[in-house]
Amino acid sequence: MPRYFFDTDNHTHDGDNEGTDLADDDEARVQAIIFAGDYLRDHPGIVSAGNRFSVSVRDARDTILLTVVVTVEDPREPGE
Repeated sequence: MPRYFFDTDNHTHDGDNEGTDLADDDEARVQAIIFAGDYLRDHPGIVSAGNRFSVSVRDARDTILLTVVVTVEDPREPGE
């Protein structure tokens, strides 16, 4: 089974050094979305207007396969 690494970024990069064995890239994509949702549920204050939270998935060769990005846009803020 291939190993995938889930790195988070919210002003600070937090690299996954352990990784997770998953069946394939499709399962890694699903797990990245679930992980992002779970993390935001537990830490809802980390994303505010103009900021972003991301989860990048990389393979064992350190190739980034996809990135899940969550942003908040406040239409009341000027310049947005």
